[in-house]
Amino acid sequence: MQTGDFIRLAYSGKIKGTDQLFDQADSAPVIVGAGYILPSLDAKLADMMVGQKKTVELTPEEAFGPRDPKLVRVVPEAEFKRHGTKPVPGMPIEADNMRGRVISVASGRVTVDFNHPLAGKVLTFDLEIKKKIELLDEKIKAIAEFYSRMPMDKLNVHVKGTEVELEIPPTVHAIYKKKIADDIMKWLDLTKVKFVEVFEKPKEK
Repeated sequence: MQTGDFIRLAYSGKIKGTDQLFDQADSAPVIVGAGYILPSLDAKLADMMVGQKKTVELTPEEAFGPRDPKLVRVVPEAEFKRHGTKPVPGMPIEADNMRGRVISVASGRVTVDFNHPLAGKVLTFDLEIKKKIELLDEKIKAIAEFYSRMPMDKLNVHVKGTEVELEIPPTVHAIYKKKIADDIMKWLDLTKVKFVEVFEKPKEK
């Protein structure tokens, strides 16, 4: 594989030692070298061919980094109550542009861990390149599928010269539409992207 190749990737990720499955996909759209997957995994694709299977192991430094004790913080429970929230262990929260989860609640103090849940873990990935995407329409749909999480049969593409019109459901956020357009123009020989939002009448039961 080379940077810029469009592929369908099957993968499963587990935590070494426990074999706990944390992520998997049967046919994920990936542009090699575009940051669609972890950089350390992306680099492994350069040595693979279509149909090839490979198992790789990533250290914490290659995956989500080591655990940082400074990212475990104690917050007064009153701060949560001030925002109308009752903290419980496992609750996800956002603060100071960081995402974390509540570890414990005791004596009016809430311990919050802002480390990535997989920080400090050695991970193993089973990889298989299912196919290489060659057709322009399928490449455009692959980019749209990656950001929108919409199946390809929900997406319609019309290419005219260096311009593309992409029909998408109205539920796709503007941020993701911008990312779709940026990647289409970056990785394909196209200069303009137009989105058409399609509203469909619900089927009667």
